[in-house]
Amino acid sequence: MAENKLKRLTEDENQDSTAEPPNKKRKESSDLLKKFNCQYFYIDKSLLIKKFLQDESEIVCVTRPSGYGKTTNLKMLRYFFEMNYENIKENEFQNLQNKKYFENLLISKEKEDDQTYLDKYQGKYPVIYLDFSSVIIEETYEATIENFKTFISSLYEKYENINIENLTKNKKKKREKFQSGIFSISELKQSISFLCLSLNKVFNKQIILLIDNYDSPILNTVNTSFYNEFFKFYKDVFLIIFKEDKW
Repeated sequence: MAENKLKRLTEDENQDSTAEPPNKKRKESSDLLKKFNCQYFYIDKSLLIKKFLQDESEIVCVTRPSGYGKTTNLKMLRYFFEMNYENIKENEFQNLQNKKYFENLLISKEKEDDQTYLDKYQGKYPVIYLDFSSVIIEETYEATIENFKTFISSLYEKYENINIENLTKNKKKKREKFQSGIFSISELKQSISFLCLSLNKVFNKQIILLIDNYDSPILNTVNTSFYNEFFKFYKDVFLIIFKEDKW
């Protein structure tokens, strides 16, 4: 008898891609809808950006059931804050490509110190966006760890074109290892924290780390024989991330 495994649905999977929303006329897709992970329409929640900027907490955890818009809001935050990583020149790092998505939203009307939020904050920070639902759980612990390594290598590829001249020789070698996918479990646990520290060093700017579906790997290993072993590994990953206060 086949064992039923618990698998957490992501917000993408939780939506019916074919059904029309009740009492809503279907709208044609737009760049904004695709960018923010919406199907039919977008409800302007951009003032959430202002709330996050005014919040003095170092860590903000948003807990809501699947399908309540967490991914949409995280992607909105990502595309608001994320800077341009290529061809960086002094004071010329603003990501103007993403600015167009916010020019007609509520956040565009907000000001601080005689500057609009778009001019002051938009596209000016290194952002790391992690969606842990992308980690594929296999039948063994070893195979799952290999998938986790692939997840990390793909993450590092997004930043492969940045100028890393101000990193030390050892840090450059370590970065190359993470890009290659050939590294130990001990190094794997440090990989996300190391990326945060590296981007902070390269750009001399505060890092914004956005984590989506953080519980997916744990829920998807509940009925496996290696749950306890994986839980310990996964816990260590987050302990290392959040004990750092240098980025």
